[in-house]
Amino acid sequence: MKTEEKTHKQARARARERARAWSFSIYNPPYLVLKQAAMIIVYAFIARWHTRPFLHWLVQCRNLLHASAGLSQICCFGINPHVVWEVTGRCNLRCIHCHAFGGEQRYKELTTSEGKELIDRIADMHIRTFVFSGGEPLLREDLFELIEHAKERGLTVFIATNGTLITRAVARELKRYDTGVVIGLDAMNPEIHDRIRGVRGAYEAVIGGINNCTAENLYLHLNIVAARANINEIEPIIDYGDRIGVYSYFIYRFVPAGRGKELCDQELDRGELRWLLKLLLRKQREISGILIPVAAPEYWAYMLQSRGIRSRSIIALLGQLFGGCLAGRGMMYIKPNGDVWACPFIPISMGNICNEPADMIWEHLHQCGSFSPDYACHTCPYRPVCGGCKTRTTCLLQ
Repeated sequence: MKTEEKTHKQARARARERARAWSFSIYNPPYLVLKQAAMIIVYAFIARWHTRPFLHWLVQCRNLLHASAGLSQICCFGINPHVVWEVTGRCNLRCIHCHAFGGEQRYKELTTSEGKELIDRIADMHIRTFVFSGGEPLLREDLFELIEHAKERGLTVFIATNGTLITRAVARELKRYDTGVVIGLDAMNPEIHDRIRGVRGAYEAVIGGINNCTAENLYLHLNIVAARANINEIEPIIDYGDRIGVYSYFIYRFVPAGRGKELCDQELDRGELRWLLKLLLRKQREISGILIPVAAPEYWAYMLQSRGIRSRSIIALLGQLFGGCLAGRGMMYIKPNGDVWACPFIPISMGNICNEPADMIWEHLHQCGSFSPDYACHTCPYRPVCGGCKTRTTCLLQ
């Protein structure tokens, strides 16, 4: 009995320490919360987010705090700053668009102790949002040990998963560690989703995983890759997410990278991308979740244009809240072996987190962020809120 009581006391002490670390990560410095409040209100106003769905999203305070840990800007890849670590290249699916070649172990992966050291380095940089990705992170046997360590260091944690391995027991474990869940869903048509994901039955499995997440009331986020094969599925997915209480979405413009490099015919052209931006702005007004395009930073310029905002001084001020392209400005994308990229679609190592000081790598990333695409970003009045996508040589708005 004494041993059991001691174990419970230790567990409660660890829980209190995690709570203190979480509180510090959210509320320090105090002005950050005020900036986040201003960011959300201004975004809702410019997007013309309808009052009822906006308030429904806003009053979910626990989700809001989870999503905004350390947030200084809303950008193309969501939170500025944040870290994504591909913990493994292994995957149980064979998605045709996978930039990481999921399923193939192409790198020597960090050990558990090396992973914990990586987490320590990120925590020491006062970056507060940490995403475990892959491949399929749930295939990594020590995942929850790593998540626990990240929580103890005060990080707000998400996993980016294909969702097919989330049983009810896994969902309970994710709930135990207060882990946000990012799930990829590419169609509400099972045949289309399975074809994109490369495995028959993937749709049925991911819907089951989503249901297990909602049953445990987990923070739920959907990733949607927008390509020609599923362009007509984007709106049905968003509507589905709204029905089940999805809190946030990333809508990725398909970038021919990794395994998807051979699928250039699936990349949306300029007209299709403009149609997508129009759809997203319309849906943003209607639903109780926040929509963030990825690899399409022109969305922020398009949103301002829709409200007739063309003043350079106002746009510069809004650039403090909405940052456009995040590559080299607030994202650290870490491969399974510790190599750091500025963006998952820019396969250039800026250093290795295991061998070089994290602050030095961060500086290298920011040097990458000083480069602009080939098109005329330097003279564009919307540059502070867009910056142009570094994976593309044309602008959607020109």
